[in-house]
Amino acid sequence: MNTSHLLAGAAIFALVGIPSWVNAYRTRRPADMRAENAVWVKAPVIFGFGQGWWLGCWIDPDQQSNRCRVYDPIVHPSIVYEGRYLACEGESPVPLGQLKIKSPHDPRDTLLQPAGVAVILQDGRLLVPAESHTVR
Repeated sequence: MNTSHLLAGAAIFALVGIPSWVNAYRTRRPADMRAENAVWVKAPVIFGFGQGWWLGCWIDPDQQSNRCRVYDPIVHPSIVYEGRYLACEGESPVPLGQLKIKSPHDPRDTLLQPAGVAVILQDGRLLVPAESHTVR
């Protein structure tokens, strides 16, 4: 292998490999978020590696609601939002076995609002922050 091939290989690694490695590091799921109850939400930006946040839910210790967290590994503090959530339909809390979050097709669907974000489950149910939930 000649020098030009080595330089070309190094350039390709620098352009593809290093950003991929940085992206993988930045998007690493937090250890306290279960893989089956968390999704990576890609930020609504055109350019950028590792831009986005983790959205994860579990059963709140009070056993009356779910708890969801928005975690951004780039900002400090990394927990951007955490709060109690209720299902719009059906039982609350949603059992762990059914608490499968659907990754949004459009990341703008999960933009953080003052009261939290809406969480769509794979079965179509919607979880909303308890503070904005109204009984009908």
